[in-house]
Amino acid sequence: MTRTPLTEQTADGIISASKSIQGDVIWAYRPIEGYAKCQIAVNNELGLNLKIYGNLNMEETTIFSFSLILNNAYRIRGLDVNGSHGNKHTDRNEWRGKTHKHKWSDRCREAFAYTPVEIFHPIDIEQAFKTFCQECNIDFKGVVKHVPSKQIGMKI
Repeated sequence: MTRTPLTEQTADGIISASKSIQGDVIWAYRPIEGYAKCQIAVNNELGLNLKIYGNLNMEETTIFSFSLILNNAYRIRGLDVNGSHGNKHTDRNEWRGKTHKHKWSDRCREAFAYTPVEIFHPIDIEQAFKTFCQECNIDFKGVVKHVPSKQIGMKI
């Protein structure tokens, strides 16, 4: 069975629909990967499998991202704080340590990134998560738990 492709119009409809998160954002530190990660289910009136995934670079905690994912496959929105990469499809814009967003597009799928029109300099990861939820039309009712501290081993 082939998968029906996600269209930009459908992705925009998902963003417009009412959604909520009832649970808390709980971070799990993965020392081998060097990242703390979270995953939280997004309730929605459309009955879709939606989740937000978060990644935090534990070596440089000012670098993190949030992605709204459909069916564990489609990133329909994303926020990269201080992230680095370039567009390969529609243009050659690049971000080197700059905050930018991702939006599903028919031409580039999840790879289309752009600089937000509004100035967005998150003070902390909690503020960024709440702003991301607002922009995705998600009513967040939970708490963003503290990121686990990174323990550095000592040799004696």
